[in-house]
Amino acid sequence: MGFPSNWLIATNGSKYASEAVKHAGMLSSHLNNKPSVTILVVAENKEDEDTAKGIVEMAKFLFEENSGPEVDPELVVETGEPGKTIIKTAGKLDCDQIFIGGADFKWDINADKPGGISNYIIDKFNGVITVVK
Repeated sequence: MGFPSNWLIATNGSKYASEAVKHAGMLSSHLNNKPSVTILVVAENKEDEDTAKGIVEMAKFLFEENSGPEVDPELVVETGEPGKTIIKTAGKLDCDQIFIGGADFKWDINADKPGGISNYIIDKFNGVITVVK
């Protein structure tokens, strides 16, 4: 397996999710072979889509501020349950790395009912995952 080249950055605009966006941008800035980058915001319902569009635009700004102009991220807003929608989008786009914030991260991913979106992603995604906290 080579270095991941198709990244999905999932954000909701929170502190840790924004740090994940910045981290991905900084990492990208140090790579000679630039990745394909998609920034995803999941709106839980149709009423939240306008807010999600604002969040994804801010995330693009944060990413580009840290990555430089060489990578132009694709912006995506989806509606649904966040964990499932992130996994579905990553699969649809054939992503090999996901960046997420981890404020809800719990260390016991083997529990019968792991908590939080971070654990859901860790359990369901078969690729590189970077959790920033």
